[in-house]
Amino acid sequence: MFELLRKAVALGLGAMDLSEKKIKEIVDDLVKRGEIKRSEGAKLIDEILKKADKSKAEIEKKIQEGIRTALHKVDLVQKKDLDSAVRGLEKKIEQLKKQVEKQ
Repeated sequence: MFELLRKAVALGLGAMDLSEKKIKEIVDDLVKRGEIKRSEGAKLIDEILKKADKSKAEIEKKIQEGIRTALHKVDLVQKKDLDSAVRGLEKKIEQLKKQVEKQ
């Protein structure tokens, strides 16, 4: 059972759906039934949570990349690009003001 659970998590099956509480409940049950030692249970919980966090981060990264790609395709301006353009225009305005004041 212990190895089956480890393999399922390694493959990412259901890791995102399992809450920390549920994972602890499953591992505690394995410990009670004597299928794993308490020390193995703590390691297993830590391993599952780390893999779930890694999977979550990878999914978030892919979602962000997908959103960026979609925004680029519809030709929307990103805030950072707009801010940069505004700063450039503000510099130009200041330069023009100085030129007008000199005349």
